[in-house]
Amino acid sequence: MDSQNLLRDKLKQELDESEWLQKFKAINQLLQILKADIPLTQLCDLKWDTTHDQLLIHCPNPETLIALNRQSQELAQRTGCAKQILLKYSEHPDIIIKPCNLSG
Repeated sequence: MDSQNLLRDKLKQELDESEWLQKFKAINQLLQILKADIPLTQLCDLKWDTTHDQLLIHCPNPETLIALNRQSQELAQRTGCAKQILLKYSEHPDIIIKPCNLSG
């Protein structure tokens, strides 16, 4: 029984320390922050692009796209682990939002 507990504890520790889990937690935190700080994002479909480490925000209509584009500075300050955020709406070109350099 002790060997099972040791193995379970070791596996749990390895998972807790894994780069994958840390990234997953960071993505989850980013999504929570965006939805709390920028309520318009709640109307959108938010998807993480693992290939490019970017957040895709699919807007439901052009008005939401335009309104979020007006808040691009706020989005840029909250990019978190994302290399960039893309605002998307099918009939408009993507809007790319790069992270802010908060160090001035």
